[in-house]
Amino acid sequence: MALALRARCVRESGRFVARELLRSRALGTYHARSSGRPLLIRHRSPDVVTLGEVFHRPDYEPPPEVAALLAARGDALRMLDLGANIGLFGVYAAGRWPQASVIALEPDPANLAVLRRCVELGRRGDAWQVVAAAAAAHTGTVAFEGGGASLSRIDPGAAGNVPAVDVLALLADVDLLKMDIEGGEWAILDDPRFVAAAPLVTVMEYHPHLCPHPDPRTAAEAVFARAGHRVQTIFARDDGHGMLWAWHG
Repeated sequence: MALALRARCVRESGRFVARELLRSRALGTYHARSSGRPLLIRHRSPDVVTLGEVFHRPDYEPPPEVAALLAARGDALRMLDLGANIGLFGVYAAGRWPQASVIALEPDPANLAVLRRCVELGRRGDAWQVVAAAAAAHTGTVAFEGGGASLSRIDPGAAGNVPAVDVLALLADVDLLKMDIEGGEWAILDDPRFVAAAPLVTVMEYHPHLCPHPDPRTAAEAVFARAGHRVQTIFARDDGHGMLWAWHG
């Protein structure tokens, strides 16, 4: 059932199912059923699950109040995609808000290679920019565990380093912040500058990794409360993982 639902997210659903059933590890090119925009999927990898999260559930479909708030800003929305992975949010955003511009940060080299190909296929020019760096509260480098088609994240115990960008300096020019950086969000959320410059709308996934607080959900919601934002839960799990919308209300 899950395979069928994920396959329906793309127009080439038969090809998608065949590759999954044959356990192919091909990099497949497809088109989002909802918009016709091209996307790439590494088969037999977490990309397949992410496809369903973005286009089937869909986690990034804004609640009515958020949709109205963004619509009031006009067509040329400015978006910041932290943890762009292979670009599925960018594809979704281009279909949902065709005139929006997206700056996408992604530090993992394997993800970056697919993301850049996805951007080329999308042919959106300067409206979709890729920054090869981790989102952080400082500019420099961070210790990073690269996972390729699996988990990749900032980790103080990792042997490798990647470039980092101080994203707090970018928030003032952002209408919609999307953040899914596997625990790297806490250094950003806990920086006093975040509350001062919180974007109009944020959609984010929070994680127990690197969380300095006993309850990640409560901690994340408290940050947005201090910023004067309303919060709506997308999901909240007992293991500390969750996702939410927050907006200036």
